[in-house]
Amino acid sequence: MAERVNIVFASTGYGPLWRPAVESWLRVVAYTERHLKEGLIGKISGLGITDRTYTHSAQNTIVKNFLDLSDSTHLFMTEMDMILPDDVIIKLLALDKDVASALYFLRHGDGQPCLYKKTLVHKNNEFLHSPVSLFPTGEPFRIDCPGVGCVLFKRKVFERVEFPWFDLAEAKYGSDMYFFTKVKKAGLEVWVDPRTVCCQIDYVVWNLDDYYERLKKDPEFGKNGFIIGTPDFYDPKYKTIDETA
Repeated sequence: MAERVNIVFASTGYGPLWRPAVESWLRVVAYTERHLKEGLIGKISGLGITDRTYTHSAQNTIVKNFLDLSDSTHLFMTEMDMILPDDVIIKLLALDKDVASALYFLRHGDGQPCLYKKTLVHKNNEFLHSPVSLFPTGEPFRIDCPGVGCVLFKRKVFERVEFPWFDLAEAKYGSDMYFFTKVKKAGLEVWVDPRTVCCQIDYVVWNLDDYYERLKKDPEFGKNGFIIGTPDFYDPKYKTIDETA
């Protein structure tokens, strides 16, 4: 990684700010800044959090402000309920991918990881994704949508994906599925490092233990799996919209 990096840390704050989450953000910023400076790699060049704003509007505002900083190279985005490991940005930066995400598990999802793959869908709803319940745990892998709870973007992602980057429609798709559909169409790669694991908090903390517990107790859960290395999944001929539907 030859160029110096200038990373903006940002969070969409649309609900209560959980103390364990905010404390983890401060540790991440301190850890990242120290390691970037010690390695003469770069710096944290911006910090921001939105307040009482719809998620997609907050996300679009963050990206606009990020792009206004002409020397910024990466945007790290998290959400108000994410508890992050100290070294998360450094580890995602090392992947050197267009989009690099850590792994986390949905609140009240009974172990459901925030991992989705693009589906063949009706042309009137091109943003649908299906959840992934099984995944490799020992090495990074490609995915279509890892959510936006703990993700590092290269600047070129937002320069190549047209505005609005984020949008949502009730009962049809979330802002993350909207965004990552456009990322896929732009030919950009999205990767997840399952060795870098975050927690999600809402009075109780949801983490990897909940995932393994559900795998043991719910035989149906593991049937919707993601098989790494499927030869035709990322073939250029793969269609994301069923035009015959």
